[in-house]
Amino acid sequence: MKKKKLNVHTLSHKPVAKISAIVFYTLLGMSALLFVLFRLVGFDMPYFENPEYNAPLLTGVLISYMLLLVAVALVLAVYSFVRSARINRKENRVVNNIPAHRIAVATVVGTAALLALTFALSGTGALTVNGARYDSVIGLRASGMFIDTSLALIATAIAAVAFGAIRNRR
Repeated sequence: MKKKKLNVHTLSHKPVAKISAIVFYTLLGMSALLFVLFRLVGFDMPYFENPEYNAPLLTGVLISYMLLLVAVALVLAVYSFVRSARINRKENRVVNNIPAHRIAVATVVGTAALLALTFALSGTGALTVNGARYDSVIGLRASGMFIDTSLALIATAIAAVAFGAIRNRR
């Protein structure tokens, strides 16, 4: 039985890097446009309950867009992990002397552990938002978890890039 080869071309036979660039620039353009519209269209509308605060017109659109991006990213991450696990079930555990399977599993487990740790360590002190008290423990921990995890992953990415740049000088 012949092993099925992975195709480096997808959709309309464009290289993966080209598709990735198209998706990246499309998302970048959509995000920039949405943030510019958010700031320029109805940003200074007063909040009806307390006119001292702003109630930007496109707040709901911006929040929905961000939630959509997070949901799509989560779905694609789960799909990618499941697909990778299926493809590399027995073979391809080590590719060019790189333990690909071990790295993939460590990435998923490490990210899940980091999310759990930052959720457990997030503060639960009440916040005042637009004059209203916000004290939902789950909501506060979830928002703290995402913020802290994002910061930790950004710091890790910066450290990895710096390490790679220093290590690969020739």
